Amino acid sequence: MSNDKKEPPKPIAPDVPVTATGQVISGEVTKDYEKILYTPERQKMLQKGELTLKDYHAISGPEMLQMALIGFRMYENGKYSEAETIFNGLIALDPREAYYYTALGAVYLAQDEFERAKHNFDTALAFNPKELAAYVNRGEVHLRMGNVMEAATDFKSAVDLDPSGKDPLVIRARVLAAAALELIENAQNEGKEPAKSAEPAKKPAPAKKK
Repeated sequence: MSNDKKEPPKPIAPDVPVTATGQVISGEVTKDYEKILYTPERQKMLQKGELTLKDYHAISGPEMLQMALIGFRMYENGKYSEAETIFNGLIALDPREAYYYTALGAVYLAQDEFERAKHNFDTALAFNPKELAAYVNRGEVHLRMGNVMEAATDFKSAVDLDPSGKDPLVIRARVLAAAALELIENAQNEGKEPAKSAEPAKKPAPAKKK
């Protein structure tokens, strides 16, 4: 048996360096991957915001997905500090991906940190107005903060994105929307502002990254 030690796998790097916009082209790993990736030109593109850290370091989509799934599992197991660290790291690598903000917002919502949760859901929706989970979870933030009208609007937006109602998040949105509408109707009948709702029994969940 050979005692030769195998070198650890190298980051993904292309045979053809990069496209005109600095994006890494997939291909076989070369011995000079560091020279290819970390050129002065690409460093300038990173500083100007034309490249994300994900692109600069040539981190693949599957690698990002794997990290996101680990963060999701941490969240599901109640390890919120670890989940927060992972999703903050993913945001640093790719700050344009809406899902990471949705997931981080859900971590904060599970800990009743409503303002931080809302900020992340707002950011997710700014990047992707069709991020269904962000609407549902932001609606829950509004509901738990007593902003019933805003909650109802977010739940309606979520339902409109999936009229068939097959997504479990939409089913949850319908249940919470009904609670919001009941609060509004009760307040109107009594001539008062809608009261704060009771906290939902089920913790919010970010949709799994597909």
